[in-house]
Amino acid sequence: MKKILFIFALAFTLQLSAQDKANWITDNSVAQKQSEAQNKPILVFVTNNQKTQASEILNKEFFSSEAFKNMTSKVVLLKLDISDSQLYNVRLGVHYLNKRSATGLALVNKFSNRIGEPLIEINTKNIETFVSFVNSKL
Repeated sequence: MKKILFIFALAFTLQLSAQDKANWITDNSVAQKQSEAQNKPILVFVTNNQKTQASEILNKEFFSSEAFKNMTSKVVLLKLDISDSQLYNVRLGVHYLNKRSATGLALVNKFSNRIGEPLIEINTKNIETFVSFVNSKL
């Protein structure tokens, strides 16, 4: 019985999402500097760290996909947490997503200008469209 519990616990701890494995930067100015130095766009993930249907769909259909894994070497990853009420992150989130609430993704350049439209309506079709768009810009 102990072996079964151990195996179950081990399997559970190894099931980390690709989002958690990726090297996310949490400071916008650091991401901009890295973007400029590496000549890469920035993929911004705006979140309030709440478990929502949108975040679950993103984890299942975007962050764990091969498309995201392939994308990570071609972009700078910026994760903006707007749940802690840091005014700067909230303002950036609104700027990048063009809406006041989380969750969403945006592609931006080294000057913090959006490239195309952000992904704010999270569903399978919109994720596929966003991935195609991002890949066309890389």
